[in-house]
Amino acid sequence: MNEMRKKIIIKEILYWKNSRMLPDQYCEYLLALYSEGEEINQPYAKPGKRRLGLPYLIIGAIISITLVLNYFTQLPYGMQISSSIFSIFALLIITAYFSKRLMSYHIPLIGAVLLFLLATVSSVEHFAPGRVGVLYFFLLCHAGLWIYLGKRLGMAYFTVAGYLGTGLIAFFLAKLYVGY
Repeated sequence: MNEMRKKIIIKEILYWKNSRMLPDQYCEYLLALYSEGEEINQPYAKPGKRRLGLPYLIIGAIISITLVLNYFTQLPYGMQISSSIFSIFALLIITAYFSKRLMSYHIPLIGAVLLFLLATVSSVEHFAPGRVGVLYFFLLCHAGLWIYLGKRLGMAYFTVAGYLGTGLIAFFLAKLYVGY
């Protein structure tokens, strides 16, 4: 291989290692492969402060404020739902932003999905009080959404949660209508 190409590849692997785009074991393996066992003078990479704490703190604040507004205050129902919808869209926008920047977007996506579930249950209780069949229908829709998200995004925990939710809802539907 051309010496200039090796230097470029090694420099790129060092960049990946310092920016943690790949695990250290992979980088070490690739460096050993392309340097053919020679010692590489790696520039000292400052550990630096990881600034990932602030975005996740903001995500936690969005979720917490929404929960407090919906469950611990006497706000009118319309304001509760509108705050939930605003928070869900904010978390989805953060999810899209994180995925574009190759950051971990799992936390905001989980928060958005759980707030959507809570808003759906609250809405069903408000508009169809005591109608368990309607609630189970919407819960099945959420389980289907989780299965879809799990398969589409490769998130096994969403798929498992969707199947477990479907099984649990099927159990309670059978218990409700068969009457064991």
